Amino acid sequence: MDWDDLRYFLAVAEARSLQGAARVLEVNHSTVFRRINRFENTVGARLFERLADGYQLTAAGDELLGHAQRVGEEIDLLQLKVLGKDYRPSGKIRLTAPDNLAYAYLPRYLMRFSKLYPEITIELVVGAESLDLTRREADIAIRATTRPPPHLVGRKVFSLDWAYYAAKSYLRRHGRPKDQKDLARHRIIGADGALRRLPPFRQLHAERAEELVMTCSTLNAMSAMAVAGYGISLLPDDQIKSMLERLFPCRLQFRTQVWLLTHPELRRTERMRLLMDHLVQSFREEPRLEGVAFIS
Repeated sequence: MDWDDLRYFLAVAEARSLQGAARVLEVNHSTVFRRINRFENTVGARLFERLADGYQLTAAGDELLGHAQRVGEEIDLLQLKVLGKDYRPSGKIRLTAPDNLAYAYLPRYLMRFSKLYPEITIELVVGAESLDLTRREADIAIRATTRPPPHLVGRKVFSLDWAYYAAKSYLRRHGRPKDQKDLARHRIIGADGALRRLPPFRQLHAERAEELVMTCSTLNAMSAMAVAGYGISLLPDDQIKSMLERLFPCRLQFRTQVWLLTHPELRRTERMRLLMDHLVQSFREEPRLEGVAFIS
């Protein structure tokens, strides 16, 4: 039995299908099928029931799962400890960031970084989901949160206030609301997906459900629709554009905190340190963030 076999076993146990495990492992599903069959022959027990809707652990597989997860955690920690001793300005960094920050800022920042350190390769994973840094799903995470996970280390880089925005073309057609109560009879762009769970959007949807004319799942989409004159949108202040006017602040005085996070074992790895320092400095020099509350 070797760790690679356990890796395939864990992937199928978590995904409950060959296809799902293949996506995680970045192999084709026939490879997963072959490796699982070989692993079952090695341990001398059937670990999965092959059902019409996927793979389900047998009693033997369920007993093995806890042991395999503990081995996996130890292997992940060992890899992090070894990587943490790497002082070379070279290698690969897997960086994750929410889409609005990734599209608006990172292309320019990472282009400058690649010129300074051409031997460091960046893998950028864009999305709001929280990748597991302990399992090396990402090495560095840019996250908008007020409660970063306690097992990670990093820096709170800056904070953003939120306000209501509208295009000048919209205001010419519909007039300018004075405050949040004055939003009645205006066209409101609401939130969908994970954004809707934020306190200001929960309040907005509760109070202005009749005025909602559209919902969007990303801030970039909401901002673009506001620029087009489709309606009024609640946005963080880094979405300021010449085509939009800031009307009034969010009544909840909601503030987004932007953090740069990594695993404690990686903070002294040279390439991680170089990229984190570069990102912090780039955000500080960003013209669009002029007047934003940076953390010293």
